[in-house]
Amino acid sequence: MAQPTNTHDAYDNIGTREDLQDKIYMVSPEATPVLSSGRRFKATQKAHEWQTDTLATPDKDNAVIEGDDRTGTAIAATARIGNYTQLLDKVAVVSSTIEKSVSAGRSSEMKMQIAKRFKEIKRDLEAMLLSKNVAVAGNATTARKSAGMGVMIRTNVSLGASGTRPAASSGFFTSAIVDGTDRAFAESQIKTVMQSIYTNSGEMPTMISLTPSHKAGFSAFSGIALNRYDIPKGKQAVIVGGADIYVSDFGALSIVPNYVQATANADTVLILNPEQYGVAYLQDFQSTPLAKTGHTMREMVFAEATAVVTSEVAHGQIADLTA
Repeated sequence: MAQPTNTHDAYDNIGTREDLQDKIYMVSPEATPVLSSGRRFKATQKAHEWQTDTLATPDKDNAVIEGDDRTGTAIAATARIGNYTQLLDKVAVVSSTIEKSVSAGRSSEMKMQIAKRFKEIKRDLEAMLLSKNVAVAGNATTARKSAGMGVMIRTNVSLGASGTRPAASSGFFTSAIVDGTDRAFAESQIKTVMQSIYTNSGEMPTMISLTPSHKAGFSAFSGIALNRYDIPKGKQAVIVGGADIYVSDFGALSIVPNYVQATANADTVLILNPEQYGVAYLQDFQSTPLAKTGHTMREMVFAEATAVVTSEVAHGQIADLTA
């Protein structure tokens, strides 16, 4: 078939309006599961500190003579732990022309860019919290940095050969860790760390944060093969190829694949108790216009915060893992 002579079609037409949806779809993930699950604290100084305390070891032979004249029981001092606030910012710069132009999917280019920067800083905070960054006090030429939980969790750990987690120095985690030899992720590592957490804290964590790669490895653990479903008559069978809950001897754990962890701390699986960690904010999320110096608008989005682990023995980590 062929067009009749002199047919005016869509390829010839001038002035056809574009068919562009009045919406912008975000294709990058925005979730911050570890940051969102933890607690929120208030910092009032750039060096934020807290105290931890311990009880004496249970004594099966605690027995005294009736009428004995007693002296005071030895008292252990509290431990003082700290971290430095990290100042994070992003600056949106938009020309005055584009701000006045009509654009699809947004009423204001600047407002859209500010909203994006807020989401990006939230993801940066998630990365900081998950990381193995050490604390940096900072000075006039060096930015302060918050230590991440990969450094602060040091008691209940499973490490590769030669791996170490140094203790805090004067309450601050400023000493770099030593990575061990990488090894495969295994269920036995979870069992060992969970037992250690319960022995040392008496608490049961509730979540595991791990990379998508390690989530796939977790779903390959042998226990998944034992799952069965009753299939009603007339329904299709269900193939169980993954797991979202791990029931250990010391409580059930939600398995949370974390895309941020793939870049922030890819060789580590974190076992966490959300009641015992969080972020302390010296400056909460906010934005402020910057001075206008030409035909642009500039606005800075920022937050200042630090990671807080109120009881590091309530958490655990399995580090030095291959993908």
